[in-house]
Amino acid sequence: MFGGSTLYSYHRCTDCNLIYQHPIPSQEEISVFYPASYSVYSEPERTLFSRRELQTLKETLGYQHLQVSQKRSFLERLLPAKPVLDVVPCIEAGSVLDIGCGNGEYLLRLKSIGWKCQGVEFNDKALSICRSNGLNVFHGDLISAKFDSESFDFVSAHHLIEHAPDPHELVSEISRITKPGGSVLIRTPNSESLGRSWFGTYWYDNDVPRHIFLYAEKNLRLLASEYGLRLDSLRKPVKTKLVLKSLDYKLDNRKIPSKKRKIRKYLSRLYIPVAKLSGRGDELFALFTKI
Repeated sequence: MFGGSTLYSYHRCTDCNLIYQHPIPSQEEISVFYPASYSVYSEPERTLFSRRELQTLKETLGYQHLQVSQKRSFLERLLPAKPVLDVVPCIEAGSVLDIGCGNGEYLLRLKSIGWKCQGVEFNDKALSICRSNGLNVFHGDLISAKFDSESFDFVSAHHLIEHAPDPHELVSEISRITKPGGSVLIRTPNSESLGRSWFGTYWYDNDVPRHIFLYAEKNLRLLASEYGLRLDSLRKPVKTKLVLKSLDYKLDNRKIPSKKRKIRKYLSRLYIPVAKLSGRGDELFALFTKI
């Protein structure tokens, strides 16, 4: 795929529609999928929330301790509140774990608003970046970290579960370390997205071979419920950049990327209302509660 010559085979479960790589790669094979050049291992860029996001956190999610300037331009006053989807309501002295935290960018944002942060990351370069920024990050995988049961108020897994060779083991462990009533955020590509139906094997978020599993709403909900996680909210964001990157794959475009071509960028925006109206966004943004 797009410069590679190795063939990877994917199958679909006829019962729950889960798409999975077969055979499941070994840990040694998986480690090769993540070279030091992997993009999430660069220095963090957005480590703080914007003023508008801080306003939302304070006004709607209970972060009353935040100091937010009340000075707003005329244009800002006309704009709707800036949504902050990847933060749960404030818990005083709340503890959070980000699994597969990469360069720690997300944890640094949470730390800036008062969360007690820990992370898990297996990549040496990413670990070094996290620790250089003062983050407490375990080097390895979640199972090896052996956190105490019911340790965290909030556990997040951003684009991680599709990479895990044993999702049942992963979700079981997430549930074990989450406090009763605590929150679990899982973000993963949507295998039933409109973009994937258009581009098929050329859909950028197939991310072959790193994505071992591809989830849809039904099978993700089913997996989580087996381990005491109740789905409270599910959003399906739409990303035009996936259309443009998928188009580059489809056309085998190795020159000027589609994101830098004005006509293609303009046409890609038409994808947004179609995907939203069909309820087939590109990502599953699922928030669960440990029951």
